[in-house]
Amino acid sequence: MKRIVIAALLSGVVALPAVAAEGKNSIGINYGFDNNGVVGVQGEIDISSSMPNKAPVLVQVFWKNYSKDYNSGAGVYQYSYNAFGAAAIYDFGSLLPQDRKLRPYAGVGLYGLNSNYSGPYVAFPAGPDSGGLYVTAGAKYDLTPQVSADLNLNNIGGLTIGVDFNF
Repeated sequence: MKRIVIAALLSGVVALPAVAAEGKNSIGINYGFDNNGVVGVQGEIDISSSMPNKAPVLVQVFWKNYSKDYNSGAGVYQYSYNAFGAAAIYDFGSLLPQDRKLRPYAGVGLYGLNSNYSGPYVAFPAGPDSGGLYVTAGAKYDLTPQVSADLNLNNIGGLTIGVDFNF
């Protein structure tokens, strides 16, 4: 399952620049507050030029990682997961009358998740691969033409804050 998701994401990343519009593509990093430190990296490619009526749609490809240590009387245990996914993001910023610096958005997609649990008395450290529906909503604020602040809520990282570098 994990190899299929990775192959599909890489194929999408390779093919998407052919339909990408100029000016709204970005690479970003983010940090989740709700789940004690989910760290993520995402890339967004604007595909609005290939959409009917030039709808402001972006494709987001992401990776998120979470790791937490637990101390117990038996020793130190660690739980971690990696999530890979892709989502279609609708940029509502084009609907705002004047202020184009604020860009609210919402998106939906799919993700694959691999979890790992390890410790002194764990018989099977690797968890099963799983996946599901990814849902996100938030807003970006353009600090400069090349840098945007991003605040969003999603079902993997919870409340996250990040920085996007636009190209």
